[in-house]
Amino acid sequence: MKRRSFLTGAAALAAMAVAGCGSKESGSPSAAASIDANTSATLTLAYWDKNQTPTVQANIKSFNAKYPKIKIQTNLTSYADYWTKMKTQAQGGELPDVMWMNGPNIQLYASNNMLEPLDSITSQGVDWKNYPDALVTLYTYDGKHYGVPKDYDTIGVFYNKDLFKQAGVEEPKADWTWDDFHDKAKKISDWGKSKGIYGCATTINGDGQGTYYNTIAQAGGYVIKDGKSGYDDPKSIEGLQCWADWIKDGSVASAKIVTDTKPDVMFENGKSAMFWSGDWMASQLAADLKGKEDKFGVIDLPKKEKKGTIIHGLAWAVSQKSKNKAAAIALAAHMSSKEAHEVEAKNGTAIPAFNDTQDAWVKAFPKWNMQLFIDAANDYAVTYPVSKNTDVWANKEADILVPAFDGSTTVKAAAKQMADFMNAELAKEK
Repeated sequence: MKRRSFLTGAAALAAMAVAGCGSKESGSPSAAASIDANTSATLTLAYWDKNQTPTVQANIKSFNAKYPKIKIQTNLTSYADYWTKMKTQAQGGELPDVMWMNGPNIQLYASNNMLEPLDSITSQGVDWKNYPDALVTLYTYDGKHYGVPKDYDTIGVFYNKDLFKQAGVEEPKADWTWDDFHDKAKKISDWGKSKGIYGCATTINGDGQGTYYNTIAQAGGYVIKDGKSGYDDPKSIEGLQCWADWIKDGSVASAKIVTDTKPDVMFENGKSAMFWSGDWMASQLAADLKGKEDKFGVIDLPKKEKKGTIIHGLAWAVSQKSKNKAAAIALAAHMSSKEAHEVEAKNGTAIPAFNDTQDAWVKAFPKWNMQLFIDAANDYAVTYPVSKNTDVWANKEADILVPAFDGSTTVKAAAKQMADFMNAELAKEK
């Protein structure tokens, strides 16, 4: 949920298409060639998380140690305003030279000729094998790379050891199953009913990344494949039905409950024993639960047919219309280096995408087994589902699926409605 942008659907796509109506050719082959140390240029770099400013500034400093005459102007915008501003800049052909890009938007910007293909960035030392395959795939469109992975997130289950103990329920163990999760959640909910305590409260009110995208994958289903929706696939329906079943018997708090009180608040206040969420919650939970960290734990997601977790993350992208494209690509390459990712790890706000640079991030949370998020990315991660205009169908998920989770309609009917809507929108992208 934290990673999703909310553009204005088809209208945004149309506006982008107008802005990108020029040549579809990428920049000149020499654009990615190594630049001279004395190159002079001014570049803009856009990002949205002020907590990562120290990382951004540190990596700009090391870049300037190599290229002292390249001036970097940073553009920090709140996440709420970032994509609105990007759309306006895209329409005017004035995107930042280098920018953060996310999964839901990569195909929209790439397909409308806003981003520079970065396959030739390998000449500057970038090797795609240094990043999780699923994340590299996420930023690949029409056979070309349009973003170099910066950081990533996978999903796990945070849990309250004290509530498990008080309810007389054994703590979860690695390789647990849906049945194990359901049994534990149900027992804790039954025990805590009079106290308003649930076995699990999570973002089931529309956050597929943290909830049903994962169970769909674990059941062997899919959200999108080959330009078609997978919502009406029997395995995908199974991955949705489990949430309706868990909510129906009280094992998991309903969408209404977690809309009224955020699930992280419920978890921190002892009103839920488990919380499905991404590694991005670690910093907040560690800060809010300071001094009590050993009373909490984290474990990998339960499995069904197989293990599965959605992987998403950010990437560095370059504007195709940059007036200093060679310098911009050099900056993106530097921000994607092992050196830059090691700084990212020390920052502690996100898992760096460069393989084998995550130790510092893991060690920032010594009380918890944070390695599981990295193992998940390397071993069984599933790429975040996207299309050219992701938000036009993703923003309908809550409207269509939540009523099924809460029992107002059947999961099968909602899945068919979602698939029909999605396929109609996907057809417009062709």
